[in-house]
Amino acid sequence: MAIHLRFRSLTVTTADAEKTYCFDGPATVVSGPSGTGKSSLLMLLKHVVGGKAVLTPAVRDHVLSARAEVFIGEQHVVLKRAVNDARSGQVDVLDPVTLATRNTFAVQADTDLPPLSDYLLGALDFPRETIPASRDGKATTRDLKFTDLFAYVYREARNIDREVVGHLDTWFNTKRTALFKLMFALTDSIVLELSRKLGELKEELRKKTDEYENVKSFLGATDPRTEDQLRAELVSLRDMLQRADAALASLRHELEENTAADAVLRQELRAAVGSAREAAQEVLAAQDLVEARAAVVAQVELDLSRLDRSTTAIEKLSPFDFVVCPRCMQRLSTRPVPEDHCVVCLQHDPHDQDVDPAAIAQTRRSLDLQLQDAKAVLEADTHVLQNAHERAQQTDFLAQSLRRQLDAQTRDLVAPRFDAIADASARAASLRAAIDSVTQLRDSWARAHAIERDVRDIKAQRSRATAERKARTAELAARQNLVSDLGRDFNKMISQLRPAPWIQSATIDPSSYLPVVNNVTFESLQADGGGVVTSINVAYSLSLLEFGITHPDVRVPSMLIIDSPRKASGSNLDDQARGHRTYQRFQSLAEAYGSQIQLIIADNDSAPIPGTAFGKIELDYDNPLVPGVVHPGPEHTHRAEDES
Repeated sequence: MAIHLRFRSLTVTTADAEKTYCFDGPATVVSGPSGTGKSSLLMLLKHVVGGKAVLTPAVRDHVLSARAEVFIGEQHVVLKRAVNDARSGQVDVLDPVTLATRNTFAVQADTDLPPLSDYLLGALDFPRETIPASRDGKATTRDLKFTDLFAYVYREARNIDREVVGHLDTWFNTKRTALFKLMFALTDSIVLELSRKLGELKEELRKKTDEYENVKSFLGATDPRTEDQLRAELVSLRDMLQRADAALASLRHELEENTAADAVLRQELRAAVGSAREAAQEVLAAQDLVEARAAVVAQVELDLSRLDRSTTAIEKLSPFDFVVCPRCMQRLSTRPVPEDHCVVCLQHDPHDQDVDPAAIAQTRRSLDLQLQDAKAVLEADTHVLQNAHERAQQTDFLAQSLRRQLDAQTRDLVAPRFDAIADASARAASLRAAIDSVTQLRDSWARAHAIERDVRDIKAQRSRATAERKARTAELAARQNLVSDLGRDFNKMISQLRPAPWIQSATIDPSSYLPVVNNVTFESLQADGGGVVTSINVAYSLSLLEFGITHPDVRVPSMLIIDSPRKASGSNLDDQARGHRTYQRFQSLAEAYGSQIQLIIADNDSAPIPGTAFGKIELDYDNPLVPGVVHPGPEHTHRAEDES
């Protein structure tokens, strides 16, 4: 059954006055000349429920707040929202009798206050869903909000003759179709959750696949050996390392046994050799750092040189207006040159700031400072290098002195073993480095296999989710006949309103859920006249409204706000007759369903048919929408649909 939504009144408050507009009965017509505030009244209804309303200067400058008494679901409350001040981002929920504040909600969800949309959708018992979407080729989601649902309620004058529930807005169109499916239960939370999951899995699969290909490309470019070859080589290297370690241990044991008396001297020599090795490493590191610093200095000097050449070229050549090519001496005045382009190279002339002497001077100062800093750092690092050289020389000298002393004592026994130990140590170190290199490559292969397993798992999850969504969608497929039924009702509504004599058939597209007339899409009907298109659009909205009332399992809002149902219609007899039929349909719906529905219609003229079915709100230049503010007259009108 249609979800219950109804406005009972709207109170507009200014600094000096307050006025309440009542919506009595199932249908209310807001009438008055252009610029008296009909559309603004409807926009204020949208404003109080959290929508982004288009307000005229008269409303923005004078209205302090708008307050709407509303029935939403089972709740009867008053919604109050300020206009154009610091609290306009909040909506107060008031008690309808005492007007005491019950709660305050935020229009936007990114504040400390609870979001208004969640409150309104909860009151309607309408599902609060997040729908899958894509942005820049990446999976993302969008929350369905009450203001999105309100687009099915409020048909604004500015687009009623060109689009159906915002279907031309590509950003909103996804939400529009998702809301239609939810209203007709063509989808549900399970399907939407599975769709979101599939979008996430698709994005994750793309990332993992790219990562796998990158790792494989790295392995192929780094080392041609296969994983099996690396495994065999690692076994061989570890075996050689084990033998090398054993030989080194044996040499050291022999040395310890034969030179026990020289233990102290050997210990000093080992320390000296280690210090010499560290000093040599420090020298190498310092040399690398000095080279890097020198490269920075050279680059900055190059930038200064380039700046000097550029400055000189600008100073020398900018005063000249070339009339002939400086290369081939052909005249340049005979060819067309766009404005602000160089007559020689046809490129855009540089901006003034690009050749501004002050900017060039500032750049030079910046480069000079960079050069000073770079030279200072280079000098400091050079000093460090010198100190490292001195320390290396000292440690080498110490090690050589200790070695000569030890050689003198154990010339025939210790020295040869020291050389053998050094060779064995170097061999072991080389083997360990080779093992580390192979191990890193094997780790990369292991990572590739892990990513490949992840890819298989993601594909399996995607297959399961796809199957689940397909099964759930199949369960809901039987409800697709509701769209066909709606199409028949829409065709019947078209036959009653008769927008144009050439219309032979009308239905609802089963995939886009948009009107199709004479097998032609809605946007293709624009050339047939705005009045005809407006009438088709009104027929679509009325069909949805009535379908929701007559089908208990369809959750269409029970309210419809139409701004200018006769927009773009002329004053000839056919246009008048079409408007007359439209209001007859309004009247028949109001009489048939009574309090089950609510129609609020804004029009320049009052209802063209007699009867008590229509409540009236009449505005004029003496009694415009905004109370206490004198209207300047018909020559000074601001229409809400013309505002941006």
